[in-house]
Amino acid sequence: MAEPIADYRSFFEGAKTVISETEALKKEEEQLKEQENRERADLEAEKRALKETIDSTLKKRVSEISTTYDTQISKANEEMKRASSRRERAKNLGMKERIKEETKPYLEENRALKKEAKELFQKNGVPGIFRTRLYYALYFPHKFSQFLVLLLFIAICFAAIPCGIYFLLLPEAFRRTFFLILIYIADIVVFGGLYTAVGSASKVHYLDSLKAGREILDKIAANRKTVKKISRSISRDKSEDKYDLASYDDEIAKIRQNLDEAKQKKQEALNQFETVTKQILTDELTQNARPRIEQLESAHSVTLRKLQETSRARQEKSLEASDKYEVYLGHEFMTEERIDALAQIMEAGTAVNLSDAIGEFRREQDEQD
Repeated sequence: MAEPIADYRSFFEGAKTVISETEALKKEEEQLKEQENRERADLEAEKRALKETIDSTLKKRVSEISTTYDTQISKANEEMKRASSRRERAKNLGMKERIKEETKPYLEENRALKKEAKELFQKNGVPGIFRTRLYYALYFPHKFSQFLVLLLFIAICFAAIPCGIYFLLLPEAFRRTFFLILIYIADIVVFGGLYTAVGSASKVHYLDSLKAGREILDKIAANRKTVKKISRSISRDKSEDKYDLASYDDEIAKIRQNLDEAKQKKQEALNQFETVTKQILTDELTQNARPRIEQLESAHSVTLRKLQETSRARQEKSLEASDKYEVYLGHEFMTEERIDALAQIMEAGTAVNLSDAIGEFRREQDEQD
């Protein structure tokens, strides 16, 4: 409960003192808040810098370890590729030599058969046109491929050529069935006659030689087929025992062993770093940064404690001002200027109590307005 004011002069001086002290504490509190914010930011920045240093250092060390072993692994892989390439070339060369050796009798026989056929045709005066594969396909077909050639010949001579003449060369005005029939008749006469004439002439004069030549050509074709079969069989043969590749296999095995060892050592080094070295580096970097961090933590702790004490003192002083003076003066008169104005009014004797002085102050303010 508020008590009557006995000494207004002391009351006013006390109110001004409390207000002045409260304002000073507020100012100090704001300054301490700014200082605490700065110091907290510096401390957090230092901790972030330490973390970034640790992270970058650890990442760099891992990269260095990996790079060291990756260089060795890369070299081993290149050696493996070169050794495998040499082995493949040696195997291919061995296969070629094997194919050459196993097909040699058939190739030599074909050379002899070609020579025999040439001598036969020359001896009996057979023209060169009758020695070709096309001739035998047209006049002595007995294989599937030769019958295909014959069918193609018939299609071209007795279908494609007359249709081409009719549709591409004949003017629009002459494109009638009658002219198409004439073209077919002419085509049959020309190509059919030519086919018959060549066949008759060749068979009448050289039939025995042509038959003998066909037998020789069949033998050559059979030998070629055998050569292809042998070549395919050797190419598909999975066994490599005949190519003397042991030295290459030993070299590749040694390189593979070195490669596996390098990979194993790399993994061991990374595991060692992760389980031991990583913690050692972290501790060292933390230890180096600890004095600075502890200094910042100490300064921040001191400032924070001062801020808490100042805030508490300011709150207490505000409560004191409210309990002892604001309850009489009201919030609007809790300034040093207005308290001085009230004190002057009281000293002039125009007011007998605080309420009269406040009323007098307000009337003066109204008159000035």
